[in-house]
Amino acid sequence: MIPTLLRKLLDFSRLLVVRVILIALLAVVAIVLGKLFSALIPDGISYKVGAEAVDRILTIIATSMLTVTTFSLTVMAATHRSVASLWTPRAHQILLQDTTTHNVLATFVGAYLYALIGIILRETEVFAGEELLVLFGMTIVVALLVVIAIIRWISHLEMFGSLIETGTRIEQRGTEAWELRAKWPSLGARPLGEVPEKARPVRAAHSGYLQQIYQDRLQECAEKADARIWLTRHVGDFIHRGDELARTDAADGQIDDKLRENMSLGTLRNFAQDPEFGLLCLSEIGSRALSPGINDPGTAIDAVRRMARIVLSYPERHGGEEARYGRIFVPVFDAGAALDRSITPVARDGAGFFEVHRALRQSLAAIAAHPDPALSAAARRLSAEAEARARDGLSAEDLDRVRR
Repeated sequence: MIPTLLRKLLDFSRLLVVRVILIALLAVVAIVLGKLFSALIPDGISYKVGAEAVDRILTIIATSMLTVTTFSLTVMAATHRSVASLWTPRAHQILLQDTTTHNVLATFVGAYLYALIGIILRETEVFAGEELLVLFGMTIVVALLVVIAIIRWISHLEMFGSLIETGTRIEQRGTEAWELRAKWPSLGARPLGEVPEKARPVRAAHSGYLQQIYQDRLQECAEKADARIWLTRHVGDFIHRGDELARTDAADGQIDDKLRENMSLGTLRNFAQDPEFGLLCLSEIGSRALSPGINDPGTAIDAVRRMARIVLSYPERHGGEEARYGRIFVPVFDAGAALDRSITPVARDGAGFFEVHRALRQSLAAIAAHPDPALSAAARRLSAEAEARARDGLSAEDLDRVRR
């Protein structure tokens, strides 16, 4: 369970602009360090590096990095649009947090700013004499970093935005969320049971998806108010303004603002504490592949297999950890319901495809053997429903082949 401050810092660090600013600041620091270290250079060796050589390298870096950055941003934007149109718009969040793309673009922008500042300082003769040797060394280091970034970028572009990479990223984030909720079904709080009648409701100030909750902050608020908090909504639920967010036995208005502040509502769902979101993204990929205009059952089969792998990553034993936040009550994650809402669209759209129905039957049979009773029961029921749909979409021979 990561503390709230670290979670917010992690989310903040995944923004492209943050990494660009950090690398740009490092470029400025490199210039300053070059000026400071020049005092350590012995006299009489600066002649080995001419001013023209430094100026030429700085000009090449400034010119090329501006072009490369513009081209890379164009590729990134085109890939984002392609993924949204081909697979699912929800996958856009995965690409927005692609650290490789962020680091490469930040390196390009940082190198451009470094070269631009270096050129300006050279024109104003801030660097001269022994200082040119340090500036030359710093410039060579920046050039090496740019070469490494270009190699990483070329390697990354081979799979960037493809179905394989996009599906793998969604599967990875979905698996992490399922493993988290397996270990902490109530996110480290106490399981939500019957809410006392005296508890008063706290309502949402605006509409949005419940993206995640900050348990440690809520626990701190409850301890200060000597109260308890019952969260009545699941992470991933859409909440309208005025809907009930939670209930508490604290005095009127005492912790309401703090409670709303530490229950994050946003326009999009989040992978962090929402295991169902990863399955739904894969389900949308499968359903879109089965549309008449695309007619790609292979992609739907791949989505079904990935969904099965996520669900089967759910450990046999779960929920054994002791509750860390004793004053908070959170609904227990319902794995069976999440599987139902994710598999049903693919089973409906793939009812007329023999290959898809066979993959569904195989995956659901594997999940039906899972020790978790909710998952097992949901898988058996979904398998029966998929067969009922297939009776209308498949021929008798194909249906018999699936059963065999």
